[in-house]
Amino acid sequence: MSAVQEQEQRFHVNGYQLAAKEWHAGAAIKVIALHGWLDNANSFDELAARLPQCHIIALDSPGHGYSDHKQAQATYNIWDDLLDILAVADAVGWQQFHLMGHSRGGIMSVLLAAAMPERVQSLLLLDGVFPPKFDLQKSPQLLADFLKGYRKPDKKMPSYNTINEAVQARLKAADMSEAAAQKIVERGVKKVAGLYTWVADPRLRMASAIKLSHEHVEAMMKAISMPALVLLAERGFVVREGGVERLRQYPQFVCELLVGGHHFHMEQQAADIAQRVQQFYSALA
Repeated sequence: MSAVQEQEQRFHVNGYQLAAKEWHAGAAIKVIALHGWLDNANSFDELAARLPQCHIIALDSPGHGYSDHKQAQATYNIWDDLLDILAVADAVGWQQFHLMGHSRGGIMSVLLAAAMPERVQSLLLLDGVFPPKFDLQKSPQLLADFLKGYRKPDKKMPSYNTINEAVQARLKAADMSEAAAQKIVERGVKKVAGLYTWVADPRLRMASAIKLSHEHVEAMMKAISMPALVLLAERGFVVREGGVERLRQYPQFVCELLVGGHHFHMEQQAADIAQRVQQFYSALA
């Protein structure tokens, strides 16, 4: 694959700065790409470079990558990011756009598409559809954990002597190749006092105040009316949590199972995934 030049972008929205990477500016298909929890825009490098028909803007979600952290009183609940996505789309003049989401970004894509179908033309979900299962009886404890976490002094992220140590730590936390972990680390650490530390906001690791119920999720899924392609990894989170069976309840979602782990779109499978994505977008024309 020949080298593809991506561009760095910055958007000042909702009181802070969001960073992004942009590929193929001016291409016909307008795509906003949303990464997973504690990942960043680099996670779309392999896939975006192979989609020349798509003008792709891959955001660093707030508190991730090169984007600003939120103010002290703000939260990182999954629906909080939806206003930022819409603000970025407005900033570039995209009244309608396609969503490409991996993991947490896939869940956010479903929520936004269900709520604002007039803005979202299609969904491409990469091993991310449903929020993790949660026992609602544990809601009081979850809220307590949230309150206690936000009242503590700032929690510090781990630090490492070398970049390679950070890469190895990322490998322990996720099923991915060393090359993929290196990509995440490149945009995910900074050097402070001779040590490499994660740039992510420590609050991202704290408990949410509330989680969506099964009924919430079901209502969102049923509301999806635009074309939706779900590509799942055999070793990914969705398969492990019984997501294939759950997706059968929603025939408007086309689901395909591919080899690989949760970050398969960053691995050798990226070429095959790109080919399938091209077919999906071509069918929409």
